[in-house]
Amino acid sequence: MEWTMNTFKQIPGAGAALLMLFAGFLVPVYAKSQEPESLIVAAKGHGVMSSAVEERKITSALVVLRQNGTALITVTADLQLLAEGTWKATAASREEIVLKITGGAVKGEVIGSGKLLLSSDRKSIKELTIKVTSADGQEVSVTFVADDSEAAVNKIKARPFSHVVIA
Repeated sequence: MEWTMNTFKQIPGAGAALLMLFAGFLVPVYAKSQEPESLIVAAKGHGVMSSAVEERKITSALVVLRQNGTALITVTADLQLLAEGTWKATAASREEIVLKITGGAVKGEVIGSGKLLLSSDRKSIKELTIKVTSADGQEVSVTFVADDSEAAVNKIKARPFSHVVIA
């Protein structure tokens, strides 16, 4: 040990280097988690759900983006249509969410993809587009654009959504 200390005394700057080396081991390093945050976004607006058989007008949409990467999507026409899947924000924009649809009311019932555009404050939906194929091969597309009215957004947020269960 004495030989090591004498060697470091003979090398200029060795004491400072040794101090920084030990400080690096002793100072804990914290990294911010990159886990996605959970969001519940909704909007009233207008849109269309269309297939080869029928076309329905959409009046509102609700999307639940869970922190674990799963998504629940509800669009309201003359009835409520449900889809579930996964989500991931794009690297280009925090407001753009890529959706992978893996089921409807029954898992595996529909498979497809979509895109969700959020408002700049990430508190409501701007646009929602989805293309899915049902288990029987029928293709369905959903296109929804939110109303620009702030009153419409506040009205839909004030109404409770009892059919959504957040685990």
